[in-house]
Amino acid sequence: MEESGGAKGFKGDEISLLAEELIQLSVKSSMVVPSEKPTLLCTIWTKKFYNPDSFRAQMKSIWKTRKKFEIKLEGQNLFLIMFESEEDLELIMEGQPWLFRKNLIIFDRLDRSIERSQI
Repeated sequence: MEESGGAKGFKGDEISLLAEELIQLSVKSSMVVPSEKPTLLCTIWTKKFYNPDSFRAQMKSIWKTRKKFEIKLEGQNLFLIMFESEEDLELIMEGQPWLFRKNLIIFDRLDRSIERSQI
């Protein structure tokens, strides 16, 4: 009887990961570093699976900022949101609470590097 798993279990098949999956596999003790732009750290209060791209699309459609902003996946259920202007960051903070699929979005200003385990 053949053992399952290990090198024998793959029989030459290759495993490939998307860039976002690799980010999610990053070591928990790694540093989260803010951009030089005004930056928010963001997470969604949920245990349900969701597509990060749908989160980005929804926020870009409902947030009416004066200038552009970028949402970058930083880890599993962890995003960095970089704004072109301080005023736009403040506008989003003042508009809280924000929801994504009826789940609360939690923000914190990121103004210094922080260990992932301290978030």
